[in-house]
Amino acid sequence: MLETETQPVIESAMTIVPVSDVARSVAFYTETLGFETRFLAEDASLAIVMREPAVGLQLLHCDDPKALEATANNIAIYFHVRGLDALYEDLRAKLETLPQGRLRPPFDQPYGMREFHVKDPDGCLLFFGEEV
Repeated sequence: MLETETQPVIESAMTIVPVSDVARSVAFYTETLGFETRFLAEDASLAIVMREPAVGLQLLHCDDPKALEATANNIAIYFHVRGLDALYEDLRAKLETLPQGRLRPPFDQPYGMREFHVKDPDGCLLFFGEEV
């Protein structure tokens, strides 16, 4: 590589999450988890929600029940957090209104992380974790 060239850097990643109802999912991520809507397709087939400068998800409409079931049973997204307990407290009022089984409050994992878990409306498991 020439001295004037710089090394390429991947600065962020964005997970594409299949959802049954984009508007419902956007409402969940924005109203419950504090994300912002950056894009919403006119036909509600796709939305992009962001939190912090480089944390985002693409919510993609999906009519395939098997794909949605696979996401709910096999896919998880891990958000690395600084200030996990403070984040939980900021979100607590909304999180505690979720149906039974969709929230696990903060706890310490044996592998050195403190986490809380949330399931989105289609069952995608979201881990929020901070090293202890």
